[in-house]
Amino acid sequence: MKTELNLLLLTDFSEVSGFAASYALQIAKKTRGKVEIMHILQTPVDWVKLPKEREHLYPEVRDEIAKSKAKLSDMVYEFEQSGISTVSTLLYSFGPENVFAHVKNSKADLVVMGSQGKGASRGFMLGSNAQKVLRNVKNPTLVVKKNPLKPIISKIGFLSTLEQNQMEAFEKIKAIAELLEAELDLVFINTPYNFLETEDLEYKYSSMGSKNFMAINALNMEKGILYYTKKHHPDLLVLAKSDKPDLVRVFSPSLTENLVREQDLPILSIPIE
Repeated sequence: MKTELNLLLLTDFSEVSGFAASYALQIAKKTRGKVEIMHILQTPVDWVKLPKEREHLYPEVRDEIAKSKAKLSDMVYEFEQSGISTVSTLLYSFGPENVFAHVKNSKADLVVMGSQGKGASRGFMLGSNAQKVLRNVKNPTLVVKKNPLKPIISKIGFLSTLEQNQMEAFEKIKAIAELLEAELDLVFINTPYNFLETEDLEYKYSSMGSKNFMAINALNMEKGILYYTKKHHPDLLVLAKSDKPDLVRVFSPSLTENLVREQDLPILSIPIE
């Protein structure tokens, strides 16, 4: 099992990005991981290709770049004071496409981000863009929405369809739970449209090798998840997300996005084939 996690923290320096940074800091401490802190600055021109002699035509952009570099430096210092190896990246962007490319090339074990931000002219961490990241990146992505009393993850709920193709994602979250020293629940929401009898449930749970498992009967996925969170109080919800037709009807990308919008809990999305 891997003994450390490489984290990519996306920030726009907003309050909710600060909440995400708190989680990234605690996860990195627990897992002895390395962190890259990335800020995406939207610019009116292609700043990378802009000749130096023309930069003076955009004084507001130069001012924003200087401020962003200073804030990134402060964040790196905070992480390094906790003994975490940390670097920063300032990315100039017309849109999300090169963000996705950078996330892919970073080979991060975990992307951490806030679900909302402070405005389209300033940053990338808007709710709509957070959902674009969830849809497009293939890295496990932790989305944080609310400031917790303590950014500690001691109980994780893995929401599963119990299909064989979820095994890899379950093994990933088991390894993460072990590094975090967190309890892990394997949760199946048993709905009329995706119903499993007890015998089938027991077989599937056994094949996944889970110690803590539960089936929750509910009219739909959202109601079942809400019941689980209220009764069992997890610190983190995890979904294995697929775009394939046979799973879209059960755990669609839109369900992940709805949870991000409606749940205050952090949501970890793990893409699967």
